[in-house]
Amino acid sequence: MIYNSSLKWDKVYDVIVVGFGGAGAGAARFAADNGAHVLLVDSAPEGSEGGNTRYAGGAFAWGSNFDDLKDYYKQTYYPFKYDEKDLDAFVENVLKMKEYSKKYFGIEAKATGRRPKGEYPEYRHGDAMQSQSMTQGMYNGGFWKLLRKKVYERLDRIDIWFDSPVEHLIQSPKNQTIMGVVINRNGNKRLVAAKNGVVLSCGGFENNQAMVQDFLGQGSLAPIGSLYNQGKGIDLAVEAGARLWHMSNYDSHGLSLRQNDPREKFAYMINWKSLFNGSIFVAGDDGTRYFREDEEDRHGYKYNHGNWIMIPNQNHPHIVMDQRQYEQLSNDTSAKASQIKELISYAIKANTIEELAENISAPRLKQEVADFNFLTDVKKRDMFLHRKIDTMRSFGKGPYYAIPVRHNILHTHGGAKRNENCEVIDLNGKVIPHLYEAGELGDIFATKYIGANSIADLLISGKIAGENAAKPKDQEVELDAVTGASKVADLKSDAHTMIANFDASKNQGIGISSNGISDLPIVVRVTLNDKNQLKKIETLQQKESPSLGGKAIPVLTKAMIANNTTDVDTVSGASVTSHAFQEAVSDALKHIQK
Repeated sequence: MIYNSSLKWDKVYDVIVVGFGGAGAGAARFAADNGAHVLLVDSAPEGSEGGNTRYAGGAFAWGSNFDDLKDYYKQTYYPFKYDEKDLDAFVENVLKMKEYSKKYFGIEAKATGRRPKGEYPEYRHGDAMQSQSMTQGMYNGGFWKLLRKKVYERLDRIDIWFDSPVEHLIQSPKNQTIMGVVINRNGNKRLVAAKNGVVLSCGGFENNQAMVQDFLGQGSLAPIGSLYNQGKGIDLAVEAGARLWHMSNYDSHGLSLRQNDPREKFAYMINWKSLFNGSIFVAGDDGTRYFREDEEDRHGYKYNHGNWIMIPNQNHPHIVMDQRQYEQLSNDTSAKASQIKELISYAIKANTIEELAENISAPRLKQEVADFNFLTDVKKRDMFLHRKIDTMRSFGKGPYYAIPVRHNILHTHGGAKRNENCEVIDLNGKVIPHLYEAGELGDIFATKYIGANSIADLLISGKIAGENAAKPKDQEVELDAVTGASKVADLKSDAHTMIANFDASKNQGIGISSNGISDLPIVVRVTLNDKNQLKKIETLQQKESPSLGGKAIPVLTKAMIANNTTDVDTVSGASVTSHAFQEAVSDALKHIQK
């Protein structure tokens, strides 16, 4: 939207941060620490904010030698171009990540020990980058809660609006300066001015199928992170005249179970070593194998004649196996045994390979099974895909099975081109005044994403963008809000910090756990019957992710009451919420009033 004098501002802030994920949390925090009054706005409802950071492992990149680390990154870019200043700034900051952890979080980062020789040990200085972590364990929401906590400690300077998508940037007609944003707030179009800067930190476009097809050239990819990364940052950047870069780059964790849900199960099955060991392979759309099944996943990139490329996206691939393999997996005792057993429960069964091929529309499956057996029994090596022969066993008697799977996507990297100051660049190579960018949206990675670098980037770029956006700027026009705007209910912050007081009567107890996925604790009230058995469990407060934890809580409640114990199975895909809910109920039992 182009500004004109007839537009009236509903509210004015120093800085507006669009997107309350990891990068947005950092940008808001550091803008506030530099004296700015900040509006942090997110399209997701409260409890679903956090972007992909909510689902991330939390490990970040660190290195100790600038030249070696830069050389390693340059090799991962090849043959793609890179911006020298951007890469230098990133590497310099990666070297400081341990100090960053200590200074801004008060935590001594510890090495995770993952991939000590690097994700690409074939490259020079593959071990120059190591992953560090500020939290115990991974994929448990701990890292996200650290960042969110730092925002909530600054609510005197940061207002938060949930469920409030930004629809447009407001731009000066004279010099491209970004003056504010248009926000859909409770069904009303609100014009909010930013005196010093707007930071775009709205994540990628992995949940926008049109953009996935247009930019990635892939037909169907299952998101395994946030469902709210729908590419709005791309639209806003284009609207402002930004140059886009890295639009074809994304990363993955291989395959997920295909149930045609927005977020599919089992994002890491490609790394289950006991799964791809025997008379089993992955069949593409026509029934033929198309990648080495036992190769360690490198965020979706697979070895290809001296290079590493993203696995070609098949539209309806399957994991195919014989009866012996099915029985082997049914009796699996590895750490992934429970998930493997659930996975094979979705298998399509047929008496013959021909019947199975027809059932899954894979016309070349029979020939591929014959070829697979030829490699194992006659050649005794996989001449084409180079899978280790000791993980291959020829197919024997039926029945035969096929499990429908789907390629997944972790996140995209494309967005507006930005410089080392996180300023957005226009089509002529000039800075768009007052517009900044942080996080996955438009990050510096052109190809071959290396694990732990998105977390490092969101910490680095969030700080840089927030600090630069907070710097006072000259104003083209006076940015005053309309009289009384601060009294309008839907212009107030949605954030809160206090846990309410909850009542408990006889045979009741209140329990609390702060170990869920949300920073807001889970609070329950438990009622016992006259026999001291569980009679009722009420969830009084929770802001867990509605699509996972929110759905798990009723399941756990029913199971606990039915079995009169908190020791029930966790809900698949919501283990963090499950454990926190169990903890809250156990806590309530300790506080039963007699």
